[in-house]
Amino acid sequence: MIDQFEKHIYNEFPFLKNSKLLVCVSGGVDSMVLSNLLLQLEYKIGIAHCNFNLRGSESDLDEEFVREYAKNKSIVFHFKSFKTKLAKHSTQMAARTLRYDWFNYLLHSKEYDYILTAHHLDDSLETFILNLSRASGIEGLLGIKPINNNLIRPLLIFSKENLISYAIETNIKWREDSSNIKDDYLRNKIRNNIIPQLKELDPNFLIQSKKSMNFLRESNEVLKRYVNEFKNEHFINIDNQIKIFKTSIIKIESENFIYELFKKYGFKSPKEILSLCKSISGKMIKSSEYTLLSDRDFLIIKLSNLVDNNKYNVGLDGIQEPIKLTVSKGVFNEDYNSNILFLDIKEIKLPLILRKYKKADFFYPNKMNGKKMISKYFKDEKMSYFDKQNQWLLCDGSEILWVVGMRFDKRKYITKNANIKIEFNEV
Repeated sequence: MIDQFEKHIYNEFPFLKNSKLLVCVSGGVDSMVLSNLLLQLEYKIGIAHCNFNLRGSESDLDEEFVREYAKNKSIVFHFKSFKTKLAKHSTQMAARTLRYDWFNYLLHSKEYDYILTAHHLDDSLETFILNLSRASGIEGLLGIKPINNNLIRPLLIFSKENLISYAIETNIKWREDSSNIKDDYLRNKIRNNIIPQLKELDPNFLIQSKKSMNFLRESNEVLKRYVNEFKNEHFINIDNQIKIFKTSIIKIESENFIYELFKKYGFKSPKEILSLCKSISGKMIKSSEYTLLSDRDFLIIKLSNLVDNNKYNVGLDGIQEPIKLTVSKGVFNEDYNSNILFLDIKEIKLPLILRKYKKADFFYPNKMNGKKMISKYFKDEKMSYFDKQNQWLLCDGSEILWVVGMRFDKRKYITKNANIKIEFNEV
């Protein structure tokens, strides 16, 4: 087994050889075999052990077992005791989150290059079946990734049976986790009931499942390339927004492909996305981070937290953020330009206020009769929901002077003998 492991490392993870490795060791057979293999091949390792205090004295004995192993092998030992509770997390998910947060802390604070875990082929099959029951899409059916940023799983080519046989042959000691034989969690039920029956039906089931996951991984790579090609052609990035012609989505015959296009942004219902393509302007759906808006011929994607509702003072020095307004004093007699506001300093009170639209806002647009609600002006200009959110207004107290870069209020705007010039510098 060690020869196979060494060859696998050489072919798939050659970067590990001269690296400092943090090996996650629970005391079970998987992690004990991994640490022993790495030691035999003279890798530079440290050990990290988590005590989640979920099994009373058994958890403490696991910690002591791993501590003594590290001491006997002269390996740096890191351990942490947890209260395994997180709001809105199951016990399993809380343990996973706490575990990996701590591993990543050690990675950076102790200057390790990679985190290694002892996940094996049976674990990968469990993940496949678990995700199969959750309709998680093709990526959920790929099993466990061998590389995930700085997290490396070098034992995925071996079965649990391989690891136990090797441990017995080489006299590697380990501890059994009594919770693994209980069916308290779905993963345990899959491990203890479903997978043994599948192996009984076909002794080669585990190997065949590995081949199937490899085929799916190759198919996923093809799909990802096609998705990226489609996005390069149809997803147009403009001003922190992504615009997509609705017709380009409606023409897609595969709901799975629509799912792959939008899942990055947290939208996972192709039917809901297609319905949005056929809906009126202004309708939207939201994920945890993004908003997907129907706007005439387009769908528009934008981060939900990019709306700036602050107020900014604009004095004679101008302003650089959130937009650039340059203020100049002098005598100005210039033609109309929607990007330049001309004023008489005696008619305004500095500092002026830069802010976003409010529901009751109105102004008296130049070249038009009477007043107009800002909301009606936005509608007439066919501005999208996001365009409205991004539009700045320059105000003198409660009076709007300028829909910046678009239209002036005619009450104070002048082009003859102006002594203040405010210029909007578009990026």
